[in-house]
Amino acid sequence: MRLLLTADTHLPKRAKELPGPFLDELPRADVVLHAGDWVDTATLDLLESRSRRLIGVYGNNDGPELRARLPEVAQAELGGLRFGVVH
Repeated sequence: MRLLLTADTHLPKRAKELPGPFLDELPRADVVLHAGDWVDTATLDLLESRSRRLIGVYGNNDGPELRARLPEVAQAELGGLRFGVVH
């Protein structure tokens, strides 16, 4: 199982776009985990559309739109291991 772990993307405030190598890995990952601070819903939409499975949570810099779509804490069993994601 291939996991892609990320957090604190802060788009578009700290960067204009996600790095190319990261985007290249999205379709190769079985699961993408994002530990919050997306900042914009477009990044969530992008990862949802390009990931086989996305597990994400909101962070302290995420506003009401992201908090409405994401939990504060996410848990999943992946390949027999239990994962918890929190910002």
